[in-house]
Amino acid sequence: MEPTIRVLLAEDDPLAQEAVAAYLARTPDLELVGVAGDGIAAVDLARSVRPDVAVVDIHLPGIDGIEVTRRLTAPPLSVKVLCFTALGDDQMMVRAIEAGADGFLLKSDSVGLILHGIRSAANGEALVSPKLVTALLTSRANRAEPPGTLSETDRRLLMLIGQGRSNAEIAEEMFLATTTVKTYVSRLLRRLAVRNRAALAARAHEWGLVPRR
Repeated sequence: MEPTIRVLLAEDDPLAQEAVAAYLARTPDLELVGVAGDGIAAVDLARSVRPDVAVVDIHLPGIDGIEVTRRLTAPPLSVKVLCFTALGDDQMMVRAIEAGADGFLLKSDSVGLILHGIRSAANGEALVSPKLVTALLTSRANRAEPPGTLSETDRRLLMLIGQGRSNAEIAEEMFLATTTVKTYVSRLLRRLAVRNRAALAARAHEWGLVPRR
């Protein structure tokens, strides 16, 4: 049996609070351990309940979701964060990821996708709203080229991370051991000086390494 993922919700809209609480209550592997209506309360509550994942609305009173993300992901808390918002753009997504977010979804995304995003964040895997990926690709038609130092293996790995694949799925696709994939991912994080897989996924889309569907 999979361990339960402890979830903190930082959201100031009572209707959104009720909706998220309702579908978490129906999901056996996810447990809602706290709800905060503003950014400062979210950070304080995280210190006491120690969640595995915080679902953070970008537009919070007090301190915004970007700053909440920065504080929650920093030691000693080191909480995984899934950001979500009603209205978002690719620049907001990049800011959240640079602050340490492990995923970025829209409130208009399906319940299934949001639940998948929580699980992905808990596992250290990136998930970005397909709607925002489309916007990112459209707005960056003249995108930067990836560094010439990237090998074909690096490019393929980035492509698969950008598609939201897990380490196990990447290992199967590339005929590698899962431990080898983890080593490659760690190496890319260091070489590209980014914090997590979500940042790698964003770079993959920015550099045009992920094919359009």
